[in-house]
Amino acid sequence: MQAQTDPASYEIAIQRYNKAIKELPTFAQAYNYRGIAYGNTGEIDRAIEDFNKAIQLKENYAEAYSNRGGVYRLKGEYDRAIKDCNMAIRLDPNLPEAYNNRGIVYKLKDDIASAIKDYNTAIELDPSFAYPYYNRGIVYYEKQEFDHAIKDYTKAIELRPDLVHPYNNRGNVYSKKGEYECAIKDYNAAIERNTDLAEPYYNRGMVFVLLQEWEKAKEDLTTARDKQENIILEQFRKEYENVADFEQKHEIKLPKDLAAMLTPSQA
Repeated sequence: MQAQTDPASYEIAIQRYNKAIKELPTFAQAYNYRGIAYGNTGEIDRAIEDFNKAIQLKENYAEAYSNRGGVYRLKGEYDRAIKDCNMAIRLDPNLPEAYNNRGIVYKLKDDIASAIKDYNTAIELDPSFAYPYYNRGIVYYEKQEFDHAIKDYTKAIELRPDLVHPYNNRGNVYSKKGEYECAIKDYNAAIERNTDLAEPYYNRGMVFVLLQEWEKAKEDLTTARDKQENIILEQFRKEYENVADFEQKHEIKLPKDLAAMLTPSQA
């Protein structure tokens, strides 16, 4: 269970499945798909209830086990998530979503080798499935295998050009490689697809900082902060101790207003 779609579409889906369940209360698939919609709107407990019901009605329902594993992951219940994905795989060894879901949990548990193995299996089973490419790209990025990361993000984009995060993440790789024009192009694409996300604005703003395009940088960082209050400091501190550390690493002297944006306030 992994999606990046307009939340309104899930609300419409929930209404449709409500009607189907009312007309046929034993329709296991309707509970499963409504559970997916609930999971993607953040109603995790409702999602679990629906997956439980789907499994109750259809005992060997591999997809419902996989999906329930996905929402257990969202709750941070990683062992239960893996248990459900294992069950899904036992019931249907050819279900790519179960391997992808389990791979995400393995990655969260820092079992990187198992995560990559599961993403590889998901891709072998369904080469048109975008998410395992995207998720494997995240692992390669964190391993600093940037060319592999770009290849995977590019494949995910080719398969699902509507998704936002592969563009944003590929932009991060290009930024790390110093290919700033490519990075900006990808951040632009992410923003075009979802103007509500703060992260692409922050990332593009930091590229403008590196290019010393101060006004563009300030505009993007301000937008990012307006959309998600703490994002600037949270993201900046993932890579730098403080402004002085940033300036030393990049041999850049920041204007005072930008330096202030990247510095925790002394309350």
